[in-house]
Amino acid sequence: MQQSIPPDVAVVIPLPPDEEVRAIIGPTYDPDTALNVFKMFAGTQDLFPAVISFIKAVFTTKGIDPKARAIIVLRAATLYKARYEWEANAKFAENLGITQAEIRAIARENPVTNLDPAYVLVCAATDELSLAGALTDETLRRLLAQFGDTVTRKIILIIGWFNLLSIFVNGCRVPLETTDKIGAKRSPLE
Repeated sequence: MQQSIPPDVAVVIPLPPDEEVRAIIGPTYDPDTALNVFKMFAGTQDLFPAVISFIKAVFTTKGIDPKARAIIVLRAATLYKARYEWEANAKFAENLGITQAEIRAIARENPVTNLDPAYVLVCAATDELSLAGALTDETLRRLLAQFGDTVTRKIILIIGWFNLLSIFVNGCRVPLETTDKIGAKRSPLE
């Protein structure tokens, strides 16, 4: 499969060779279906198991609405101009039932207002944490009232993860996916 490199870059960290990725991921590795970000994570070698464990935790934790998680990743990708993260996750979001109008709102509105109020709140928290590194008292009060202590902590951690992911994919310049790798999947774990 031909992989697309963003056109505006001259230097990239190449994806590790398939043999190296297979040695890290194991016999289940399929180069034609593995997402490029997982291949790049495999290139971190001894960090790979911890990163994958954390990703699994982010996508399987209790109390987090999958749509809210998808909205967080899209908003973080927007704020960081993370093209790889945006393109792959816009397809996952669509597969979760997030409409094109909602996806456009996440990408274009500042602040986001044309979503369900709980999702608007999640976008506001993502904006504040991504841009200022902190939440205002008002946003934190609203998160706690809406979601409670534990889920609010999880939302903040998930926002932090997707900020880190944006920085990683931009820093490594992970090649864009072909859409056939995502298909009907609703998360990178499927």
